[in-house]
This record gives sequence, C-alpha cells and structure tokens, in this order.
Amino acid sequence: MKTIKTFGYILIAGALIFNSCDKALDINKDPYLPSETDAAPDLLFPSGVAYSAAKIGGDLELIGGFWAQHYTQNNTSNQYKNIDSYALTISSYNGIWANLFGGGMKDLYIAKEKAQAAGLWNYYLASSVMLAFDYHVLVDLYGDLPIKEGLQGDKGGYNPKWDEGKAVNGLILSQLDDVLTKVTEAKALPSMGNQDLVFSGDIDKWRKFAKSLKLKVLMRDFTTNALAIKSLLEEGDLLLADARVDAFEDIKDKSNPLFESDRRALSTGANIRASKTLLSYLLENNDPRIADFYETNDINGQYTAYAQGNYNATSTEYPVGSTSRAKLAATDPVYFMSHAEVEFLQAEAWARLNTVSKAQSHYESAVKLAFSRWGKDATAFLGTDGAYAFKPGVAELMVEQIITQKWIASARCQAWDAFYDQNRTGYPVVSTVPADEQSYVPGQYTPSLNTSLVGNELPRRLPYPKVSSDNNPNTPKAVSIDTKMWWHKK
Repeated sequence: MKTIKTFGYILIAGALIFNSCDKALDINKDPYLPSETDAAPDLLFPSGVAYSAAKIGGDLELIGGFWAQHYTQNNTSNQYKNIDSYALTISSYNGIWANLFGGGMKDLYIAKEKAQAAGLWNYYLASSVMLAFDYHVLVDLYGDLPIKEGLQGDKGGYNPKWDEGKAVNGLILSQLDDVLTKVTEAKALPSMGNQDLVFSGDIDKWRKFAKSLKLKVLMRDFTTNALAIKSLLEEGDLLLADARVDAFEDIKDKSNPLFESDRRALSTGANIRASKTLLSYLLENNDPRIADFYETNDINGQYTAYAQGNYNATSTEYPVGSTSRAKLAATDPVYFMSHAEVEFLQAEAWARLNTVSKAQSHYESAVKLAFSRWGKDATAFLGTDGAYAFKPGVAELMVEQIITQKWIASARCQAWDAFYDQNRTGYPVVSTVPADEQSYVPGQYTPSLNTSLVGNELPRRLPYPKVSSDNNPNTPKAVSIDTKMWWHKK
C-alpha cells in the first residue's frame, strides 16, 4: 500500500521522482508515515495534485511537444526517436497510467470520499474537480477509461470495466455538476491554504475551474451541446487565472518535471530541438516569443530547425549545434488550464455560434495573455495590419485563426493540449508538401520524416498501457495509435 509523505516532500520530490523512468512511486513503508487508508484529505489532496503535475508536466508535455510539432529529435542523439517516429507501443510511457491513474487519481478519489464523509466540502470540491480534470486528460489520451468501476481496488474492484469515451465525458460533466452544488458549504470552512498547490484555498477559483473544464468537455461535441455551451458562456463565471503548480526551484529533484527528466537527468541536453513547423511560423510573423521557446544555434546565432522527424540528417547537412535547442527552465510552472486557454475556448465557441464580436473580443484577450505570459506585448500584432489581426468571416475560418494562435500559446506550457486540439479541429492543417520544399506554408503540420505509420497519418492516442492489460483482463484490445476517437475531426 502506498504511503503518503509529508506536504513538503510531496511538493519538492513526490511530483518529480518518476520523471526519469516509467516506474511507479517507490516509497518504503514507514510506521511514521500514513498509508492511503489512514491519511486525511489534507495529505491525500496535495499528493494527488503533485502526481498530476509530475506526469502532465513531464511525460505528457514531452509527448505533446513532439506531436504538436513544437519539438523534434536532434540528429546527434536518440532519446526521443520513438516519440518522433510515432513508434510508441503498449510498453511505452506506462508511468503515465501507473502514476497518474494508479497514483495521483487514486489519492484524489480517496480524498474525495473521505472529505464527503467528514463534511470537508472544501477538500471534496477541490479533489473532485482535480479528479475530473485528470479523467479528461486520460480519456482524451487513451480513448476509453474505467471511470465507473476504476480506482476501487481497496473495495475489491481489481478488474474494472473500461467505459467508452463518450460515456466518460458524460460522467465527468455529472461529477462537475455535483461538486458545484457544494460551493457554499466549501466556502464556509477554513481555507485549505498551502495544502492547495493550485489556488491556495480559493474556492471561487476552484468553482471557475470546474465551469471552465465543463466548457472544455462540452466542446468535444459542439453540435450536441451548443445550447449548454451558450448558457455557460452567457453565465460568464469562467476562470480568470491560471490553474497551475509553480513552486519549483532550480535544485535537483525540485525542478519542473520536464526540465528535471530531460536537462538534469540525461547525460545530454541536446535531444529536444526546434521543429520547423512552429519555428517557421514564428519567423514568418516576427513573433518575439521565439526567444522564449528556443535558443539560437551555436553556429551563427540564428534560429534554425529540423523538419519534423528529420533526426537521420547527416552531420554534413546539419553540423553539431546548427539547430535551435528547445528552451526550458527549472522553474517553469506546470499548467493544468490557463487563463489564455479559457479565453481561446470562449473565442472558439462564440465563433461557432457566429457571434463575431464576442469571438473577436475573447480571441484578442487570449492572444494578449499568451504574449504577456512571456513579458511581451501583442498590441501591434492585433492591430488592423497586424500579423495576428482577427479576420471575421465564416465560422470555420475564424476557428482556424483561433486554434492556430492557441497552438502557439501552448508551447512550453500546454503542448499536450495542442495535440488534443489538432485531433479535434484539424488545425493547424497538414501540409501536402514536405517542410523543406519551397511551396511549404509555415505552420502547417508535416508527418514525421521517419514515421512508423502508413499513409502519412499522424498519431491520435497512446496505446492502452501494458501495465493495465497485464493486470486487468477488461482492458480493451490494442488499436493503432493513428485510430481516431469519436470526437476527432473526420
């Protein structure tokens, strides 16, 4: 049975210890440390959040960065070739499942149940919303999820049935509706304070996070949910802050998970390089955020990139140091949902509802937030002749503008979400020519030059994890990672 460390250890080590490999959290039993069964919600909840930050900000941000074509593998190293070539198997990145579903989400589930039994509605609300968020992340990653029977091993439920993705989304929405009925009771209790790594005990922000997540889940099926979406938009009670964990330090085992696993744990920091897909778009538009996403190369101090998946390029073509390395920092926050993302979601929804003025207003707010995150000013870019000026038109063209800017904004913070968005909307579009051809349009996706998939397909999901199929006979049968889900653009 997993034991729960003290709060300080959860924050500085518990969230980082599993970034170098796919092993589950290994904490030796200690009579002075409570088990999941014995721990109270004020320990279980931050433990669950820390696990979530570790895997979402580590493995998922890494995979998302490659599959959103922000990054590609260097030609002088090979750490991430399997990601860049779409060659992941049922054995790849099982730590996402073992440590997020089997670790953090288990802690959140138990925290929710204990908090409900004890009338600790603040912990009940926050644990429930965070658990719903993790359900959302995983069902979009795998396609299906054992939500009805899962996380109940302590009750004998060791072989839960996996629920279809559409049903899972319905259950997430029901869970969010339920917790929103407990806001008044939650606000009447003493603050969770520093036990809340996301909002420092601010229940109003948890309420807004819940409603923003609800909007995001509803957008998976806009046509069916249009009335509910419009109602949420008109209510206007959505997130105006970042839902993030940001207490990282530039000290071993206390850093941002991706920085820790890539820059600190590996023998080389050369693996993650600029993909031409994003870098070409930033150069084309003189976007100053290029300096926040990439380093200049070591040859001539310029920004240069590989075409996606061109890791077999020779040293004659690309000498050592001739391409830009991804810029990462030990203190980078891990974002679950950002204020900019919520503005982009509203912009997209209003565009689909053909309410142009509101789509434009939220689009411009989102772009300004995405720039200001890096200390940049978007005013000139949004002016009449600006590179990112909103162009009213038919709904689909407005959506393309919005999602393209959201894709850029996700770099170095929510790349996994940009991967989901391309699956859902088809934007950025996929080029019909290779990235190194003269007719290539900057910013269009190109299949990896070393793809393992047939027919220039892109990856759409992770394989169902071996750690589940080995232990649960109800795990779905394997499908190819280019198999689309019910909410993907056809």
